[in-house]
Amino acid sequence: MKVVYDTSFDWNEWFVIVSIIGLNVIIFVLPKIFPLIEGIAYYLFGIFFVTFFDHTTSVSPWDLYDVNDKSSYEVMDFLTYVMNGPYGYFFVYFYKRLRIKGFYTILYILIWSGFSVLIEWIGLKIGLYHYEKGYKMYWSFHVYMIIQTILLIYFSLSSSLNNKING
Repeated sequence: MKVVYDTSFDWNEWFVIVSIIGLNVIIFVLPKIFPLIEGIAYYLFGIFFVTFFDHTTSVSPWDLYDVNDKSSYEVMDFLTYVMNGPYGYFFVYFYKRLRIKGFYTILYILIWSGFSVLIEWIGLKIGLYHYEKGYKMYWSFHVYMIIQTILLIYFSLSSSLNNKING
């Protein structure tokens, strides 16, 4: 199936821009519960892992989907990856803020994975993602669970290290 990509500045670009601005404003106004460097690390984690998985699955030999308006890499693709930084930050922020522990950690990861798929589905509907090359959205749920589990392990390790250093 040959996909005709949209070439105008429309919903997918606006979604990325509004998400970046809106989510970063929310980060700015929320009470700070992390040291600056730690908050930046969670933010960058969101960008890095999405970029890693996208570049692993959307290039040869798999080439399962495209991002944005062209099959080739564009500046807006970079901004799409930046858009994911706040999600990584919020994931850890609310985990710590809500003091989630034990079994509820699994439930938290499942809820956030479902939320992540919902955001991805919105992106699919507005032309941010093009899955005509064989990718199935339900695969993403598993990827999100893995990434979020790794992020909580990272959070746990960094919290333990901070506790040892600070007392």
